[in-house]
Amino acid sequence: MMGPPKFPQIIAEPPRGSVLVLAPHPDDESLGCGGVIALHHRQGDRVTVVVATDGAAGDPMGYYRDCDYPALRREEAGRAASILGIDTLEFWGYPDGQLAEATDLAVRLQARLVADRPDIVYRPSTLELHADHWALGLAAQEALRQYRPPCGDFCYEVWATVQPTHCLNITPVWDLKRNAVEQYASQLRYNDLLHMMSGLNAYRTLVAPWARYVEAFQAG
Repeated sequence: MMGPPKFPQIIAEPPRGSVLVLAPHPDDESLGCGGVIALHHRQGDRVTVVVATDGAAGDPMGYYRDCDYPALRREEAGRAASILGIDTLEFWGYPDGQLAEATDLAVRLQARLVADRPDIVYRPSTLELHADHWALGLAAQEALRQYRPPCGDFCYEVWATVQPTHCLNITPVWDLKRNAVEQYASQLRYNDLLHMMSGLNAYRTLVAPWARYVEAFQAG
């Protein structure tokens, strides 16, 4: 029988070390963990972000049909990366919406872990409602299970909340996170991501009422 849930650890700064962030689409790195990325940068930690899909399905109304839309998404991500202090930004280019069909994803992630030897990994939770988020979270979970020595494994929130083990005060870098999300004009045209993100990060101050904004993570 499971015991009662444990209160999350409230932290003012992330663990130190090299960082690998896994994002299903361009913008997820900023929405889900833009605050922790900015804080890692302030600490002098090297941050690498891998964006798994090309983001091509993010324009269902065809507003950008006359341009190279995946290239536009990459440009937006590049501007956000400069704001947050991301050192390396890599695009794997899997078809947007089809990540669950990528049979080589876990193997490719495993190879990246071996090559980079990150100290900390941030990835989507397998509780995520979006199929691409779920697929990347599941593949990362499998790759991390086989990776030795173990590294820090933290799931972030975008499409679904987690039962947090760690809550990080991102108030000091909130303006950077907000500015990073503002670079994704192609996505803001469809959804008020700033409102959604600020609501989630404000809600998470329930466990840290002295803060204005908090990012929550679940250790994998």
